[in-house]
Amino acid sequence: MTENERLKKRFRQTKAWKEFRDSIRKKIKFDFLTGKKLTGKWELHHLDLNPENYQVLDEKNFIPLNSRSHSTIHFLYTYYLKDQSILDRLKVILDRMKEINS
Repeated sequence: MTENERLKKRFRQTKAWKEFRDSIRKKIKFDFLTGKKLTGKWELHHLDLNPENYQVLDEKNFIPLNSRSHSTIHFLYTYYLKDQSILDRLKVILDRMKEINS
């Protein structure tokens, strides 16, 4: 685990983080990506990935996601940074799968 990861983990154990996270959960009941109800393992995703801003608790910089959605976003974002057309190719795959399996 890197030092940055340790600092993030430590911050997520603070009262300030837990209260902020709970306040978001009271307002928002659904995974932003799927529209499905948030599960017990939901995550509050930081949109601002700058480590210096990790502790800035501004609601506009967070989105609640279920665990699998959160992993998917991080996976796609890695490629999206270098090649935004990944979303177009993803849509082609999903459309073809839908067509074949309908």
